[in-house]
Amino acid sequence: MSRSQFYWHIKKGTFHEPLRLSNGRPYFNASQVEDNVKAKELGIGVNGEYVLFYQRDNEPKATASKLVEKPKPKQDFTELLDGLSSLGLSGLTTTSVTAAVEHCYPQGTDGHDENDILRTVFRHLKRAGSV
Repeated sequence: MSRSQFYWHIKKGTFHEPLRLSNGRPYFNASQVEDNVKAKELGIGVNGEYVLFYQRDNEPKATASKLVEKPKPKQDFTELLDGLSSLGLSGLTTTSVTAAVEHCYPQGTDGHDENDILRTVFRHLKRAGSV
């Protein structure tokens, strides 16, 4: 809430009027702060009137073009397949490796180290007993 909106609500009576120090500086005591926060949360001002507070949307609204999922490019798992076979897993197909990678990395493998991918997929296949 902006400062101008806050002082507008004070003038309207939604929030408590601040107390003033001898030098004129405004302040709120603990009970006033609690009442003001409760008024903002519940939507009922300290004067008993109902108030609507709108929250700003910080995120821009998604357009229809952003909502359409782009197909993921086919990834080449031949190096991963070779690495798994060198670790003792034989009889693997690209389909089973692709399914294991999609299970372990649903968001994709971009940004992950190749060794971590190999280790994670190896453990997944061993636990699944598909070997």
